[in-house]
Amino acid sequence: MARHNYNFRPAPRWEDGYFVPSAPVPMPKDPDDWDLIDQLQSTRAISRNAVAATTEVTCTKPYVVASMFGQSLIVPCNPAMIKYIFVEQAENYGLNSIRQAILRPILKDGLITAEGRIWKRARRALSPLFTPRHTKAFAPKMSATVTRELPNLFKSGEPVDFNQAMLRLAYLVLSDTLFSAEIGGESNAVLRDVGIFLSTLGKPNPMDILGVPKFIPRFGNREGQRAVKRLRSLVQELSQDRRARIEASVDVPDDFLTLLLKVEDTDGPLSDAEIEDHIVTFIGAGHETTSRALTWLAYLLSQDTKARDQLEAEVDALDTTLPPEQWAAHMPWSMACFNETMRLYPPAPIISRYAINADEYDGIEIPKNANVMVNLWALHRHRTLWDRPDAFDPSRFMGERASAIDRFQYLPFGMGHRVCIGQRFALQEAAILMAIIFKHYRFDYNSDSPPWPLMRITVQPEDGMPMIVTQRRETP
Repeated sequence: MARHNYNFRPAPRWEDGYFVPSAPVPMPKDPDDWDLIDQLQSTRAISRNAVAATTEVTCTKPYVVASMFGQSLIVPCNPAMIKYIFVEQAENYGLNSIRQAILRPILKDGLITAEGRIWKRARRALSPLFTPRHTKAFAPKMSATVTRELPNLFKSGEPVDFNQAMLRLAYLVLSDTLFSAEIGGESNAVLRDVGIFLSTLGKPNPMDILGVPKFIPRFGNREGQRAVKRLRSLVQELSQDRRARIEASVDVPDDFLTLLLKVEDTDGPLSDAEIEDHIVTFIGAGHETTSRALTWLAYLLSQDTKARDQLEAEVDALDTTLPPEQWAAHMPWSMACFNETMRLYPPAPIISRYAINADEYDGIEIPKNANVMVNLWALHRHRTLWDRPDAFDPSRFMGERASAIDRFQYLPFGMGHRVCIGQRFALQEAAILMAIIFKHYRFDYNSDSPPWPLMRITVQPEDGMPMIVTQRRETP
């Protein structure tokens, strides 16, 4: 059998009236039959672009048990097994070392990477900010930020990298709602640094995949490390200034940063280092889910103009005198399009753990220290779970079809006790951005080559998302 071509890029196509975007072709060879060359090629593919290393069996079988360089790998591919491992037996599964090697240099003990007591304390401290009441309170400022920034981002008839535009807009929404715009003035520098460290540090090191001992040094990317250092310096300055104002009894915004500085629990207040880690986590990861999903959505709508027409009709009919936190309830098709986009392009497609102790599920042995990985890219395109799994079909998230989707079949925000704390925030933000952006502008893809999904912690278009802007109506 010829070796799999990980670099092959099939053209987008139409299938039974549904648009099928260009995506990596899963490797047909079962990992059970891999030889050393297959393992090396897969390792190389994972380090370059993990979604391109998906195998056909993860898209067709209920689970995969494999071994790579002597390390056990379990890939649950059915909802019941995923629920068992990540929810029912969650205490037996720690954060995977490869995942931590990617994220900890950036986030340190932020909520995404913290474990044990540190994580529990952080979750207690941050959860109050993301209750439905607090999230709804952010909606007016989200709407105001988007309305203010639209004329700065889009000019009718001109080209735009929609990916960069969405990253900037989502960052400004985050800055205005969680940090009272006090880091907004540094937006260009912050966005540049976030982009640098996500692209340079946000990929697995082959030495970690191969299980090379930790005492052997990894040669990091200095540019990415400098970007992280600059961001942390900015955050440190901001938090120290805010703390001084609180101690001086000066009025301060009642936002995310203030909440962190005022946290008190049985372990005392959060330290400066803890606060810095959490803020960097939300800057680095807090704007990515919405911006990446909206970027891919704009492309899909530019190809499926029937779906776009329906979405535009819906946002045109939306009564924007309603409070913006209520808009999503009046946008069922738009939200279905957004959910379908996150199915095809899950923002963070790999959820990985390791077995602290040996375990067993339905006769499947899970050895101690085995790596356990849910590949959302494959799960969301699994042949036994979805009709037309590779096609853009928003109607699957409408009505009875949506009700038939298993809770552990569609996981764009993760699951269990480590489910994304900002899920409500992200979905509310998505509804508000879609309502305002697509009411005023239309976007048509502006390249002869289709966009290619590249995983750098999140799934992003490899060469941006070039669009031509058409203004549909005047901005407010």
